[in-house]
Amino acid sequence: MGPSLLTLISADEMNKALYPAFLHLTKCIGVSPLTSDVVYLKLSAALQSYYLYHYNSSLAEHYWGVSRSYFAPSSKSTMTVSCESLTPSSHAVPGQLIRVLKVLGCVETILGPFLNQKLRNIHNDQYHGDDLSKTKQILANVYPYVNLGITLTNTLMKLGYFLRFTEKFSISNSLLGISYHSSSLPQYHSKLSAFRSVIELIFPISMFYVQFIKQWSSIEGVSPYEATIKPPPPYKTRGKTPGGSEIGAPDICPICRESLRIPTAMPTTGMVYCYVCIFTHVQSSGMCPVSHLNAGTGDLIKLNIR
Repeated sequence: MGPSLLTLISADEMNKALYPAFLHLTKCIGVSPLTSDVVYLKLSAALQSYYLYHYNSSLAEHYWGVSRSYFAPSSKSTMTVSCESLTPSSHAVPGQLIRVLKVLGCVETILGPFLNQKLRNIHNDQYHGDDLSKTKQILANVYPYVNLGITLTNTLMKLGYFLRFTEKFSISNSLLGISYHSSSLPQYHSKLSAFRSVIELIFPISMFYVQFIKQWSSIEGVSPYEATIKPPPPYKTRGKTPGGSEIGAPDICPICRESLRIPTAMPTTGMVYCYVCIFTHVQSSGMCPVSHLNAGTGDLIKLNIR
């Protein structure tokens, strides 16, 4: 008898919550989105690999007392992988294939939620009217249909798992040959091991707490952390642009130092820039060039100045 459907859904949702929670946490302390992505992928790779190697489960699965077993997709024979060795229940499944399946399962655990969130952000950018490259436009147009198909298929598979028609919980489980079974949590006898168990308990809970803070702050529209940050006043410079206009004048873009072309305001500071200048800067850095507060291309406001 495998774990209950509710247990698997809880583990799956916890794994999906790790990246948004980490991204929101780094955003609150002023880390750019690009840096956050790199740090997250490295930390997630190290953390998930550790749990898959030592406990044969991801971080979320280990928290909910679930372990993985692997099987050849073309065969019904299974192979359970322990921390110490690979012990096949049938010689039909080579140990090397199991190692490949474990690596692919680790990659799917790390990149699955990450790529899904990225594609969702691209789709949201298109919805808000942001200018996207041709490749991003294609991804934004295709994403809703692909996501709907995957969601419906996974829902049917979850229903089949609940009714015990199949042992597969999702599409990725079926493709990668992953089955789940309940496992007892390891017993800790040393102080170091006990401390590690406390960390393993607190870490997932803290991720849910950060997600709660994110949802709560989004109701007001401004993060309580960012609301306490006061942007510096616009810097003043002297001199003239190549076109002869005075630098620092209201009609001069602080980035290109030329006359404003399609004036666009940044709400965090009230500064006005050329649309192309500020869009390019925010898209690459993820923050306001004056206050260095986190900002997105969806925050920009085009002004109708005559």
